[in-house]
Amino acid sequence: MRYRGAHHLPEWLEQGAAVLRDSRKDDLTEVFRAIDKPICIEVGCGKGGFIRQMAERWPDIMFIGIDKVPSVLAKGAANSVEQGLANVLFIIGDIEHIAPKIEDHRVQQIFLNFSDPWPKARHENRRLTAPEKLAMYARLLAKDGVIEQKTDNLPFFDWSVESIERTNWDIVRVERGFAAKDEPPSELSSQFIQTEYEQKFRGQGIPIHYLCARPPAESRV
Repeated sequence: MRYRGAHHLPEWLEQGAAVLRDSRKDDLTEVFRAIDKPICIEVGCGKGGFIRQMAERWPDIMFIGIDKVPSVLAKGAANSVEQGLANVLFIIGDIEHIAPKIEDHRVQQIFLNFSDPWPKARHENRRLTAPEKLAMYARLLAKDGVIEQKTDNLPFFDWSVESIERTNWDIVRVERGFAAKDEPPSELSSQFIQTEYEQKFRGQGIPIHYLCARPPAESRV
């Protein structure tokens, strides 16, 4: 589907150029090597509302949003520059193509917010919590690193829990229908920050499901 604001793409690309990279053209190996802060990644970040909120609260962490759709990422980059955020970066591309450019155990946290559930069984390997994806995250995550998932899709959520358990990850927390957090965030966690989708779904009374998991012990440094 074409993003309805895509006609602004040239404008957003120019405005957001300082915090926008393209995996098809840019040397991402050097980009990641140049980052001197702990790194957190949101896979499928859309317009970046979530990571902009995170960046405001934790200025000593670099928040990286990855998405395949140039127009939505460009909009997020332009908004970040307008806000004066120095600790965000948006990368156009697929996490599977970007991950090889990142050093082992370089990432502190990976956020999977309202990912495409790919409901057909033949598309299971495309889900962001499929075993192959989990193996990729395990290589990227630091010793104490975790993934966090939020979704409104309960069948997808239950499948994700089973996938994580099958691949010997440690489940830190699973909460079906978790309540919105009103208190100020006291820890680096997606449970305190609502994406645009979460705000919309909660407004409609749709339950939101949350999990946090850590890679198998043998994969940690």
